[in-house]
Amino acid sequence: MSSHGGFREGAGRPSGSTNKSSPEQSQRLSELAKVYTEEALQTLVDVARNGRTDAARVSAANALLDRAYGKPAVKQEQEIVDLPPVVIQLTNDH
Repeated sequence: MSSHGGFREGAGRPSGSTNKSSPEQSQRLSELAKVYTEEALQTLVDVARNGRTDAARVSAANALLDRAYGKPAVKQEQEIVDLPPVVIQLTNDH
């Protein structure tokens, strides 16, 4: 019976080896994908307007907004606590 999940000896890329995908390959893939930009955007618009489910329409609309305006920045709220200053008094008690 084989185990599932967790670390398996010898699995994965050996440590120290380089990724097979070169920057040139990534650039070429990006250039090829850009040919379909207009068609992909039209598909997103179509799904946003005519998708079968609300989830599909919302997902497509979000994808369009992300591409048009960028993903919204996640603003981390920090609670500001106004505490009085700490006073350290040194005494010479031996």
